[in-house]
Amino acid sequence: MYSPPSVLAANTHAQRGLRANIRWQSHSRPSFVDVVVVAPSAAGWQDRRARIREQFPRNLQLMNSSRSATLKFALGTRNISETAVAALEAEQGEHQDMLLMDCIDMDDDLNWNWNWKLDGDVSATTSKVMLSIAWAVQHYRFHYFFRLGDDSYFRIDKFMELFDTHQIPREKAVVGQILTSEILGMTQEYPQGMGYGLTYDLCSFVSTAMPWLLDTAPEDGVVARWLFATGAKFINSSAWRSIIDGEKCDSDMVLAHKLPPEKWPDISDLGTVEC
Repeated sequence: MYSPPSVLAANTHAQRGLRANIRWQSHSRPSFVDVVVVAPSAAGWQDRRARIREQFPRNLQLMNSSRSATLKFALGTRNISETAVAALEAEQGEHQDMLLMDCIDMDDDLNWNWNWKLDGDVSATTSKVMLSIAWAVQHYRFHYFFRLGDDSYFRIDKFMELFDTHQIPREKAVVGQILTSEILGMTQEYPQGMGYGLTYDLCSFVSTAMPWLLDTAPEDGVVARWLFATGAKFINSSAWRSIIDGEKCDSDMVLAHKLPPEKWPDISDLGTVEC
């Protein structure tokens, strides 16, 4: 019988109080959904969340009617004002799509140092991803968990087309724009943090192994490190585009990082646009 793990498990950084509450209600049995989409966000980025809230339902309508997906935003409530926490709670009351976590709100600039030490400070983004995966496993059975950058344009319908046409694996897979770099002293493949998908089996491993996992930066490299011994396949897809690196967007892409917000409706409604 399936028994979801507790998300309150302590890990190696428990003495610093990282692993703590996510404000959710426990389900006796997890529901099924094809894709759980979670976008780590920050208290002051309401405009990013608003854009995704507007776009995501439009793309759900284009998805195969037999498929399903759910969207959540992951936010930290530590080191922000009571007023900011109250504003997040009000936003959650209105939209019911937020995971409010007892972790720090944002990483500082130092967390972008690719030579981050193994004993470095806890990363807000890594914490949000870790806790979100645990939340997803506790509440759902699913094919994919999709970590979405809140500054990325994402087509859930196109992602499910990849799944339905067997262009991405059903198990032990990380799907996205895959790069290779030296991270934390080891050369490894990793999915760029603009957005990537993890199969259910890998998420189940992460949720169980939480007490022993790194929670430093950079988040995308650390997530890849979590999966080092799992035999995970890193699947590079040309349907991911980095607009800031000069890549072009079109109607068949799954994700575009840093696509100007005014272009988002054009992609869905008109097909190809210049960007």
